[in-house]
Amino acid sequence: MSPRARSAAACALAAALALAAGARADEPPCIAQCRDLAAKKQLRDGLNEQGCQVNICQMDGRNLYKEGKYKEALDTYAVIADRLQTSPSFRFDRGLVYYSLGRFDEALLDFNVIVTESPDSFPAGAQRAHTLVRLGKLKDAREEFDKLLASPAAEREFRGLRTKSYLTGNIGVIDVVNGDVSKGKQELEDALQQDGRNTLASTYIYRVLPQVDKKTIDGPGILLLLGASEDVGIANRDAARDAIEKLVQKYPKFPETYFLAAELYRGTGHFDECERLLLIGEKAIPDEVDLKAERIRCTLLKVGPTSPEAKEPITELKQLSFDHPDASLPKKILRALDIY
Repeated sequence: MSPRARSAAACALAAALALAAGARADEPPCIAQCRDLAAKKQLRDGLNEQGCQVNICQMDGRNLYKEGKYKEALDTYAVIADRLQTSPSFRFDRGLVYYSLGRFDEALLDFNVIVTESPDSFPAGAQRAHTLVRLGKLKDAREEFDKLLASPAAEREFRGLRTKSYLTGNIGVIDVVNGDVSKGKQELEDALQQDGRNTLASTYIYRVLPQVDKKTIDGPGILLLLGASEDVGIANRDAARDAIEKLVQKYPKFPETYFLAAELYRGTGHFDECERLLLIGEKAIPDEVDLKAERIRCTLLKVGPTSPEAKEPITELKQLSFDHPDASLPKKILRALDIY
C-alpha cells in the first residue's frame, strides 16, 4: 500500500472511530452501563445485555421524569420503545412524559392502548381523562371521569386524595367550563365535603367561581387557567408563560392569573417579569391588596430583603399591612422577613 493510500485509510479509520464515539456519546447512560456490565460478565444470572437495557433504561426514564428532565426521559425511553410496545407500565411511563412535554396527542395514544387492553387500570384512565381535557375534548373527558367514579377503584385512595373527591372535583370543573355553573358548583362542594384537603375544589369554590359570577372569567378562560396551573406545577414553564400572557390579555381583571404568574416567576427567579405582570394586575384591579403585596415580595426577592434597596418596598409593605388590617398576605410576608 502506498504512503498516500495508508494515509487515506488512516484518515477513514479515524473518521469512523470519531463517528462511533459521537454515536456512543449520544446514548443514554443506561446503554453504556449495560454494555460495561455485559463485557465484565457482571450481569445477574438469566439476564442478557438486552434485558439489562430494558430494566435499567425504564428505571432511568422514571427517575428523569421525577426530576423534571422530560426530554432526557423520552430519549431514554426511545432506545427501548420497540421492545416494550406491549408493556402497559412502559406505555404509562412514556405517556406521562409526553403529557409533561405538552405532546398530548401522543400521550393519549399510549393511555388509549392501556385502557383498551386493561379497562380496569385506574391510573391510566385518570391520565387519559386529564389528557382529553388538555386536548379540549371535554365530553370524552367527563365520560372517562364518570366511568372511573362508578368503578370499584373509586373507593380507594389515589394520589393522596380520597378518590371520589378527586373525581367529583374534576367533573365539577368540566361542568363549570361547559357553562353549567350551578351543577359544577354543587359537584365541587360535594368534592370538598368528601375531602377537606381537595385544593382543586376549594380553589374553584372560593376563588374562581366568584369571578365567574363577576364575569371576569369564562369557560375558555378557566380551561386555559387549568392548563397553566398544571404546567406551573410540572415545570413546563414555556407553556405556562404563554398561557398566562393570554389570560392577562383576555381576562385582565381575573386575579388568579397574577397569583399564578407570581408563583411561576418567583420559582424561576424571573423577578422583573413578576413585577411587570403584577403591576398590570394592580392597575387592572386596584382594590386587590394581595396583588400589591405579591409585587412587593418579588421586588424584595430581587434586591434582597437586607439590601439598601429594600428599605422603600419594606416601608410600602408595612403601610399596606397597616391600611388593610384584614389582609393576611402583607403580614405573612413581613413575618417571613422577621420584621412584623
